[in-house]
Amino acid sequence: MENKPNKHIGIIGFGQIGASLTEQIQTTPDLKMQISFIYESDENIRAAIPEMLAISSMEKWQAYKPDLVIEAAHPDAVRQFAATVLKRTDLMVMSVSALADSGLEAAIRKTCLEHGTRLYIPHGATLGLDGLKDGLSIWEQVSITMKKNPRNLNFDAAPDVKAEDITGETVLYDGPTRGVLPLYPKNVNSHATLALSTLGLDRTRSVLIADPSLEESVIEIDAFGQGNRIHIERRNPIKGVSGKLTILSVMESVKNILCDGGAIQTC
Repeated sequence: MENKPNKHIGIIGFGQIGASLTEQIQTTPDLKMQISFIYESDENIRAAIPEMLAISSMEKWQAYKPDLVIEAAHPDAVRQFAATVLKRTDLMVMSVSALADSGLEAAIRKTCLEHGTRLYIPHGATLGLDGLKDGLSIWEQVSITMKKNPRNLNFDAAPDVKAEDITGETVLYDGPTRGVLPLYPKNVNSHATLALSTLGLDRTRSVLIADPSLEESVIEIDAFGQGNRIHIERRNPIKGVSGKLTILSVMESVKNILCDGGAIQTC
């Protein structure tokens, strides 16, 4: 049997998702993957990264020759590094909310076309994308509703909202997806993924609800058109801003991008 070389991966961000990916790759040799570098801008967090993997700057990232770079940091990292990375190799972004900036989206598309690279968006918490994309020509309405405990929401970009003031189910946002992305960028990447895969950021409806009674993350997706309807509901335990299923699905997306799935594969 052919002994294929490991695929090399660079990671931007060592938060919940970046650390989880690193652990899975390092403890599962059968994946045939290897971490080339991990960039983390926060010095305190960077101290937790294995010394041989940590880099303090992205200036010389290309010297590691990664087959794929994974952004798991913040929309600012997409804005700062996407074009540079995509001139050399493929990039998978977790902070899909950054693409609310239409200028950035256009620049990324242009860079990919010019350099023959790809930007990958993992489905993450957005289940059922295949079916939703299959029915794209008939959907008249597509919506996503997310419900979380306020402690699992990040309010840094919405300082007027205080988690401690939310005592009952509260609608934080209800409108076009593009509008919610800059308000809760760490929480609504699934909204951006759904919108970019279906009716777009301006025609897809996003609803974000804070509910102190919840001990899980709840996502409901609805699509309707020409008498057809899809309704999907997902509930899963959550730690921080990302649920466990989201983290597991990210690893599956990486495997789909890099790994040979054998003679028989689903697609």
